[in-house]
Amino acid sequence: MIFTLLAVYSQAQEPFKVYGKFMVNGGSVKGAKIAIEKNGVQVNVSERDNNKFEFALEYDCEYVFSFMKEGYITKKILVSCKVPKEKQTLEFEPFKFDVEIFKQYPGVNTVIYNQPVGKIKFNDVLNEFDYDTDYTKSIQNEIKKVEDALKQKAKEEAEKKPEPVVKQEPVKTPEKSAPGVDLSKALGEGPKPKTQQTGTTATKTTSMPMPTKTVTLTGIVTMGSYTAAEYNNPNMRSYGWINYGDNNGRVEIATREEYEAKFRQYMEK
Repeated sequence: MIFTLLAVYSQAQEPFKVYGKFMVNGGSVKGAKIAIEKNGVQVNVSERDNNKFEFALEYDCEYVFSFMKEGYITKKILVSCKVPKEKQTLEFEPFKFDVEIFKQYPGVNTVIYNQPVGKIKFNDVLNEFDYDTDYTKSIQNEIKKVEDALKQKAKEEAEKKPEPVVKQEPVKTPEKSAPGVDLSKALGEGPKPKTQQTGTTATKTTSMPMPTKTVTLTGIVTMGSYTAAEYNNPNMRSYGWINYGDNNGRVEIATREEYEAKFRQYMEK
């Protein structure tokens, strides 16, 4: 979009145009503004949604462009459109300049930015618009010192930012089966299941495996569990067994939880 900042002019007289990029160091241009003064009077303020700008200017006028954003230093560029009348009909190339602003920090003297950081004017020798080199040389060293200080402050601020805290989940302690009771030690590991050999192929036995170790809990009650290998046997459907001594034989216990519950029950008798 081209903003026209001029009065009605003749068909033969083309306006002088400036364009460029507006950058915010370490931030977004969103919310930044460009304010324009024409001959000392503010004539336009535009809020930016992108970093490109372009303006058409009127001859015999002087413009000051202020590039600003809250929390950042403001930079000014002066553009003088004072051109001899006989040369105003010439077709001048649009003049490009880029502006970058920096975050403001306490303790950094930025008074240098109260004046324009650059001046653009008509060069009567080149018949073109160009920077005022004498003005630029007089102010450039001071600007560099301030911008170096602002960059250093930005670097220090970035280094002070804390690293993100990674939340660690608490380590859960496995529940004990019963106070003072270690079932693995009480029941033992037990024998491993036998295999039958047919030729070169080994197959698992389908007979009921023997208990790993028998534990007598009362005078007439016994119980036991199977080994891990036996329990994973596809033909195995029980974790252990218990014999109540009532002539009904051994009763299979399906799960470890049920087995441990019965174990604790009889250990407490």
